[in-house]
Amino acid sequence: MDNKNIIVSLYEEMDNQNWDNLRNYFDKDAVINWNNTNESFNVEEFILANLEYPGNWTFKIERLESKDNLVISVVRVSLKGEGVSSYGTSFFEFKENKIVLLNEYWGDNGNPPQWRMDKKIGRPINV
Repeated sequence: MDNKNIIVSLYEEMDNQNWDNLRNYFDKDAVINWNNTNESFNVEEFILANLEYPGNWTFKIERLESKDNLVISVVRVSLKGEGVSSYGTSFFEFKENKIVLLNEYWGDNGNPPQWRMDKKIGRPINV
C-alpha cells in the first residue's frame, strides 16, 4: 500500500472511532505535533488525546497530496449533529510505510469577522 492510501485508511479508522487501530500506522517512536497549541505527543498520547476528546467526530478528506516520503492532507472534522467543524492540515512523514513524524495545524470554521462583512469584501467559497 502506498503512503497516500495509508492516510486514507488512517482517516477511515478515525472516522469510525477505531482509536486503538491507529498504532498500526505509526512507527513506535513517532512524534506528533499540534503546532497551534505547542504540544508534542508520542503515539500513545496522541491516541489518548483523540479517544478522550469529547463527541463523535467525522473526518472528510478534502485534499490529499503526496511526494516522496511526505503526504499532506486537508480534512474537515465535524461533530456529528452539532454543526461544529474545523479544518486540519497535516504533514505526514514516512519511513518504511510507517508515520514517523506528523505536524498538524488546526483552524476553527466560522463566519468572517464583522469588519470584512461591513466592507462587503470577499465571497463564500461554498454556498
